[in-house]
Amino acid sequence: MALNLSRNTKVFVSSVNGIPTAGGGILTAYVSTKGTGYAVGDIVTLGTTSGSGANAKCTVLSISGSGAVETVAIPNNFRGNGFVADETATETAVEAYDGTNNGSASGLVITVKTVTGTTTADGARAGLGRFVGNGTSANCFRIGVLDGYSFSQGSESTDVTINEAGSAPNRGSKRFNDALPPAEWSFATYVRPFVHGSASYRANGTHDMVENILWSALAGTGLSDASGAAVATSTGTANGALVDFLESDVHELMKLNIYFALENTTYRLNEAQIGTCEIDFSIDGIAQITWSGSATTIDQVTEAYDDPSKYKIEAYDADGASLTHSSGTTDTYVEGFNYVDTTGPSDADYLRNKLSSLYLDADAQGGGSSSGGLDNRTYDINITGGSISIENNVTYVTPETIGVVDKPIGSFTGSRTISGSLTMYLDTKSNGSNQLLTDLAAATDLVTNVFDMRLYMGVAGAVGSDGDAMGSDDFTAPGVEFNMPKAHLTVPVIEVGDLISASVEFAAHGTDLLTGDEMKVKYLGSTTHSETSKYGTTHRANAA
Repeated sequence: MALNLSRNTKVFVSSVNGIPTAGGGILTAYVSTKGTGYAVGDIVTLGTTSGSGANAKCTVLSISGSGAVETVAIPNNFRGNGFVADETATETAVEAYDGTNNGSASGLVITVKTVTGTTTADGARAGLGRFVGNGTSANCFRIGVLDGYSFSQGSESTDVTINEAGSAPNRGSKRFNDALPPAEWSFATYVRPFVHGSASYRANGTHDMVENILWSALAGTGLSDASGAAVATSTGTANGALVDFLESDVHELMKLNIYFALENTTYRLNEAQIGTCEIDFSIDGIAQITWSGSATTIDQVTEAYDDPSKYKIEAYDADGASLTHSSGTTDTYVEGFNYVDTTGPSDADYLRNKLSSLYLDADAQGGGSSSGGLDNRTYDINITGGSISIENNVTYVTPETIGVVDKPIGSFTGSRTISGSLTMYLDTKSNGSNQLLTDLAAATDLVTNVFDMRLYMGVAGAVGSDGDAMGSDDFTAPGVEFNMPKAHLTVPVIEVGDLISASVEFAAHGTDLLTGDEMKVKYLGSTTHSETSKYGTTHRANAA
């Protein structure tokens, strides 16, 4: 018996379920001819000599003698397509572990035993594509989560009871399972911008964020650098990586597969949606975001090609008759192929909330203060904490069929709300927090007020020379800007403590009721993410 320790959990988030859309990928095979001159870690391109299969590769796991191959690893996106049972695939090119060519290797032949279909192992879900961890087509990412993650799915039931009068009534009851409600999940991540290096999976010098796929699912329908009608995130060199909520006016946001790879078991959350995102500005901590939402079902992943954390091991066997196939979990032969990993301390920046700042400006509104409105004023306020909450109000739909335990069949978005709160000491400096309280309390002629609010996380910021635009001169890297040009503020609430403070709530509005430009988010990184040679893009550019 093996137990699972929570601190050994790895979390992967993917836009696909790991199953190729076309069948015939190599599921099991054996090394029918060992060849010579190979080294451990060689990436071998395989061409077919007896069939129609294509695009297959493998990684050499172990050798004997003069470089004869004993075992190979087949990560998910090395499986190729169009193969059939008993087809042979012969080496056509070999790249060494460091990305250079291994011209001395030759002769490896793989014989296919079984091939993938176009559904998951249990046949429940159609293939959406392989896990890809290389190049601009990357679609699977390891996410570094904090302690306290959770995922669960309960059940809905009906109790039937008997209620009789008389001296000896029947008092029995019976319970029926009706349906499985949507699964619930939650985890927190640090806010981590970075810059792609020359050996990274996107263009050199491009700003990005570790949590890119999560922002993409929160505010759009597709990944950045991918085709799609509502791609919310973009990466760039001058003005940073951007998240734009203009792309979130859709009924169905991007669906995710979330994998919780425990020590000995991997669970998959299917068709997960991000319902809520909460950004924390607690000044004594590291900047972080809590993501939560729902999914249609949770199931246990049993096949390696369903699991981004695993690869298939194939050994030498003359005829394949007695070969036992197994799965490996070592990152060396998965990371960079099945998924992108930027969770290490040296891969991206951490942000200290203590360095965060607030820019708050109000144009003259409602005739100014003399008429019960607001004067044109830029406030000078140091915050002591705060948060921003983004809510998609996603609803999952579940049938109610008698005699069947129904499962959710899908979801749709509701109204989008972006709101939050800020805390600050109550001071009397010019244009400080007391001035803000006074102005808002006196603005009796304004049903809705409008403030240009910008929260700079982990950095001091200001409006640059380009005014309202989110330009490169707003702050210096590393940091994140939350830009809400039309924020509505409530009258601050005074809170009594050792130092008198105030708390103000806000809601981000769009240009008008029909325009979803309530907020933009900009990341600027300073740490360069460049993969080591063994994972470099040189040797995995054609892995897909």
